Amino acid sequence: MSDLDQTPEDAAREAGLHEVSEVLLNIEQAIRRTQRAERTVSMTVGCDDLARMLDTAARNLEIARKDLLSGCLLLGGFTHALLT
Repeated sequence: MSDLDQTPEDAAREAGLHEVSEVLLNIEQAIRRTQRAERTVSMTVGCDDLARMLDTAARNLEIARKDLLSGCLLLGGFTHALLT
């Protein structure tokens, strides 16, 4: 089906899937950045609390990513769009 043949509903679904994909990408980037910050901060004397907070933030982001992916997989049609 070409873009010209798409129904408004299909176009809206595709736009929504694109947004979900972008959110997942942003979460992945945030996880990597948080882990990198944690490694850097953990080498700094007196920043143990901050390193623990960054570790907690990374774990919470991983949970959010897992939950979003699980929800997408339950919807079935999302899977193909997220992987492309």
